[in-house]
Order: sequence, then C-alpha cells, then structure tokens
Amino acid sequence: MAELKTQLDLQQIPKIVGEDGTQLLARCYAVLEHTRWPLYIVGPSGSGKSIIAMNLARQYALAKNVPAYYVQLSPEQTKTSLILGLRLENGSLAVKNGVVADCMESGGIIIVDEATHSVQEILLMFNSILDRTSVTAIGDKMIYAHEDFRIVFCSNDSRYSGNVKLPQSFAQRLVSFYFDYPTAEDELLIVEQIVAEECRANDVVPVSLKRYIIELMREVRSNTYPLSVRNAAIAVVLCNLELLRRPEWRQTMIDSYFYDNRNVESIKRYLAKRVLGCEAASVTDLTDRRIMELEQALSAIGIVTFKEIILQSFMYYLDVDLGFYDLQMVKEKLESSII
Repeated sequence: MAELKTQLDLQQIPKIVGEDGTQLLARCYAVLEHTRWPLYIVGPSGSGKSIIAMNLARQYALAKNVPAYYVQLSPEQTKTSLILGLRLENGSLAVKNGVVADCMESGGIIIVDEATHSVQEILLMFNSILDRTSVTAIGDKMIYAHEDFRIVFCSNDSRYSGNVKLPQSFAQRLVSFYFDYPTAEDELLIVEQIVAEECRANDVVPVSLKRYIIELMREVRSNTYPLSVRNAAIAVVLCNLELLRRPEWRQTMIDSYFYDNRNVESIKRYLAKRVLGCEAASVTDLTDRRIMELEQALSAIGIVTFKEIILQSFMYYLDVDLGFYDLQMVKEKLESSII
C-alpha cells in the first residue's frame, strides 16, 4: 500500500468566515495551545468541520513553526499504512513511519478526517497515541510524540449512512466539540466565499436571490438529506451564469407567474419570509426593493429554469443513500418547496 505523505499546503486553506466558525476556531485553538489533549469535532455533513480543523492546523503550524498533515480514514487502511509498521523494502521487512508517526516525531499537527468512515479496529489503534504518554510501537521500535504534537479528529455523527460508532475507550480520550450548521447569515458569507473562489465569472446574483436559495436549503435539509452551503453555492453559480447571459436582466418585466396567479399575495409573502427572514408585517414589506429585485432575477432566469437549477444543485437527480428513509418523499418535499 502506498505511503500516506499528506502534508497540508497552508496557503491553500480557505479562511473561516462567519461568527459561528470563528468562535469555534478560537475555543478549539485555546485547547490546542494550552493542553496536549486530542480534539474531536463532530457535526452534520457539510457544516464546515473540516475547514475549521484545517484552519486550526494552519494557525498552530504557523505559531509553532511545525508541519501540518491531513489524512482521511477509510476501512482499507491499516496501522502499517497509517501509523507505523513493517513494509517490504529490497526484499526485506523494514520498519517504516506512516503519516501519524512522522507527525509525532516532528511535533506537528495532524487532521484525521472522516473518522467514522473507518472501522473500530483502526480507531482503537490510536488509543496509545491519545494517552498522556502518546506512544506508538511496532516490534522493538517505539515512537514517543514530541511535546508539540497535536491531533484533531473530525466526523459526522453515526446517524449518517456508512458511519461507525466510536469505541468507548477511544471516545474517553477526546475533547469533543459539536459544530452545527451555521446561521443563515454565516451561510450567506460562506456561499459568497465559495462563489468568489470557484467561479471565474463576475457575481451578479442579487443578495435577495442568494438568501432565497439558502433559506430553501435550510428548509429542506435534514440529517437524512444533508444539504450544505456547497449545494447552495452551486445553485448561485448556475443562476449567475443564466443572468450573465441576460445583461439587461434588471429591466426584465416581472413574469406573469407572479401576477396572474390568484394567490399572488400569499406567494409574495412566501418570498418575503425567505428573503427578509420574517413574516411580512404589511403590504409595504411585499413591495420591498429586495423582493422586487428577487422577482426580476427569477423572471430573467425563468421559473422553469430556476426550478431545474435547484433540482440539479440539491441532489434531486442523484440516487442518494438515505438508509431507511424514503428518498422519493424527500424529493417531493424539495420539488414542492422551490416556489
């Protein structure tokens, strides 16, 4: 099996945006700075755990002038490939370090991601490393961790399909932090960050439409259908590409869908709730500039096209494993919630 030499490029790590992530970063870093305790960041899929852990690694590595490593666990890994073991070299068995042993010796920090995508036997092999002595051994070779060595685990909780539960002896050695999905305001900032980094075109999507997409995502997602800011960012980029094809979109006539429908006020209230974040208190709220801008953007994109963009971005066409849950019921909820 190939060696896992996965040193992080600190310049490639996206910065944390939003108050929730910034606060968790500060709390976790305080533990790293003042103790040798291993951290475990757990939360729903797509909440930003890995990015927070990588920012922890960057901050610690720069402060201590040490390397930072990153590895994802999987059932195929062994102690030999991951930590320390005997490998065949020039016809003979030789003791070779894995990425964890390298990090222990250098006094670096390592992010062990997708911890519950492994098997319990692999997690149990970390126990001696997580103890106060922090040691690993194979044959007559023993590696004691440098005092600056730090380790941070990340995972979804075990309710997600394909995740294993943590062995009790492993869990007892950890300091755990739960990170839920950020607030809507923070998710807006994260979506804008992703769009700025990954879309080469100018972003012309109005904030009202971004808020609408994010609120739709927050309404539909669940532990069984874990939509994230990545899904929202995809939808924003696809909407952006449509609007760039129509440079005069701000002069677009409002689609008759909004005005010919007998339930126009209820539709406008639905739009307002998602964009303004609260129930419309008066008719004035329904004519808010942000609501009108949203209507113009949706009209320029086209209602049918917009619905298709949401379905594309929110995994509607993918055969997602939801365990015992009814995928078709989830998809029907999504489809009926778009407009």
